[in-house]
Amino acid sequence: MPTEFVHALAALCRDNSSNCMRGWQSCTLPHPEGRPPYPVVVSVDGTEVTLGSAEIRLLARDGRWLIAPNLVLHYVAAHGYLPPGEFIEAVMARRAIPERPSERPWF
Repeated sequence: MPTEFVHALAALCRDNSSNCMRGWQSCTLPHPEGRPPYPVVVSVDGTEVTLGSAEIRLLARDGRWLIAPNLVLHYVAAHGYLPPGEFIEAVMARRAIPERPSERPWF
């Protein structure tokens, strides 16, 4: 997976996570070090980002919304997951759909 894609995806997870939930989804895939981390926390340019409790929303070239859990960053970086080409293209183009103020959690 190209490093530029992973960095762009990480920045989107840090800056454009939407539909935040209470609690975290854990990774259910095997990890060589044993038990997977819970919650999954990554450092993005010095900022800790907790994954598994929100989604990222992107706009495809044809105008369709592409939505993925922000845990997709972990699946890409730790497990080698290759998202569809249109998702990769939207990440590289930084076409994030901003969260509307009414969608922000009240807590």
